Amino acid sequence: MTNCSRCEGCMIEDFLLDMEDSSGPMWLKAWRCMNCGNIYERVLQQNRLAKETQMGASTAIAQRANAESLPLSTDGLDQLAA
Repeated sequence: MTNCSRCEGCMIEDFLLDMEDSSGPMWLKAWRCMNCGNIYERVLQQNRLAKETQMGASTAIAQRANAESLPLSTDGLDQLAA
């Protein structure tokens, strides 16, 4: 990986310290962007994709619910706009 997926900047190899690991602190090998600081690490990327998928599904459900509750007639819109 040489280019950042966020800003197309230069990625360098970096090591991160995971303090939350149940077995104690653990070092992780990752890539960090020199421009924007974006970090690419395998587990982080999997979690980001899972969250985007989950957010996409919940957003689609909310949009569908909002579309179903909107009135289709334009009666009274003049009063609302005033």
